[in-house]
Amino acid sequence: MPPTRTSNQNAEASSSSKATSRPKRQYQRKTQEQDSNGVPGVQKVKAALRQARRLLAKDKLAADVRVETERRVKALEAELNQAEAAKKERVFAVRYHKIKFFERQKVSRKLKQTKKGIEAADDEAEKAKLSSELQDLRVDLNYILHYPKSKKYISLFPPEVRKGESVSAASPAETKKTDEDRAEVRRWIEEQMEQGDLPREPELELASQHGTGKSRAQKWPQGETVHTAPATSKETEEQKDDFFGEDDDESS
Repeated sequence: MPPTRTSNQNAEASSSSKATSRPKRQYQRKTQEQDSNGVPGVQKVKAALRQARRLLAKDKLAADVRVETERRVKALEAELNQAEAAKKERVFAVRYHKIKFFERQKVSRKLKQTKKGIEAADDEAEKAKLSSELQDLRVDLNYILHYPKSKKYISLFPPEVRKGESVSAASPAETKKTDEDRAEVRRWIEEQMEQGDLPREPELELASQHGTGKSRAQKWPQGETVHTAPATSKETEEQKDDFFGEDDDESS
């Protein structure tokens, strides 16, 4: 006759089953909280700001309380601006991480190849040409590593260039504006390099950081509009573009 389970054994098995499943639910809740990290901070400041403004709207309010509340409103407005700016930077960092990673790889390879070309070149004119290309590549590398965090990233390799297309999918006006914006950032990067605020040989900095590309705290000039529109179909296409890996087998 097979052994029978007692009521105590059944209770222990049930308790053990609940204990096993409970951590999973707790982990899921913790993960959800981590996924929304940063958003509650903005909402919390907004709630405090609304409360302070409602207090100011009251007719009968002591003078000292009104002065203190007005100061609090100004402080909260500044805090809200900082929190929203930080949130936008996080969004851009995630959105353009893959594009910047592959562009950094490609530029780093070309930079190494150009250095080898300079060492192997016998003709002075060829050396001068390669040296000029090397400087441009260093600007490109700084462009990728130190691109302003608050700005929508403009790829160094537009889709129409990467795919060998003669005509861009964007309108001529849009293409011109994108080219002008890219050139403006490159000029700013060059100025930072000349002033010593950015490394003149960023490949050495990149190597010392073991390829992390940790950016210095460079700030885009005040007054620049920060674009926060969701990723367009063109940006999504860039993220899926396989061009960046086409020279993976090149010698470094």
